Amino acid sequence: MPLFRFLARLLILTAGAVLGLALFLIAVVVFIAVLFASLIRGKKPSMQFRMNKNPWAQRRAPASEDVVDIEVREVPDTPPGPPGPPAPPAALTRPEQSTPR
Repeated sequence: MPLFRFLARLLILTAGAVLGLALFLIAVVVFIAVLFASLIRGKKPSMQFRMNKNPWAQRRAPASEDVVDIEVREVPDTPPGPPGPPAPPAALTRPEQSTPR
């Protein structure tokens, strides 16, 4: 029985190794074929895959070309020149205390 178990494990191990090596060689052959095809045509291979980020999301209608009415607000111009020193905030200034003398 231990001999049969050893042979079964060896068979599964070699079958897995052969299958993995075969898949690797197929990938290398496909890569080389795509590479040579792109070199002959003179174009880069387009390896773009379209993938929906949320396949359960509902389809939206394309955006319409309607004109949107908005309110405009004028922003006053700043005077030219370098800005002056910033004014201290009111909360940080100390009120002058009058001390009797």
